[in-house]
Amino acid sequence: MKDVSRSASQFERAILALGETIAWERRSGDDGNTALGKGAADFLLSVHRRMPDFLRPPFHILVLVFDLWPLLRRGRFFHQLPLDDRLAELDTWRRSRLEIRRRFVEFYVSLGVFSVYSDLYGRDYQYGELPPGEQARS
Repeated sequence: MKDVSRSASQFERAILALGETIAWERRSGDDGNTALGKGAADFLLSVHRRMPDFLRPPFHILVLVFDLWPLLRRGRFFHQLPLDDRLAELDTWRRSRLEIRRRFVEFYVSLGVFSVYSDLYGRDYQYGELPPGEQARS
């Protein structure tokens, strides 16, 4: 990705590329995909930071393995691949015979889609809480 600083970790670059890929996959042809991808990546990073201590290292390792996997076949990390190749790689993991690969993509894509659509259509919590006994208006 062009706008990622050199100081970003391998993990952060992988998450940023994954967020951007999810945004492009869900909103193909939209000019706002870069911002949506960054928003999705920020959300994925915040989810990772809030994971319990015993889950954070395994998920960190899984993301690094995911980023490393295309290096074996394509000679580049996931975050270094062009968008079309990243989309193809994501699809390859979705159709994998290994359940851990399918579930990894399912987990991160579900969170990424949640973030993308929250950014597109607004968040319910942005309006604050209702006073007790008052009904929400549509």
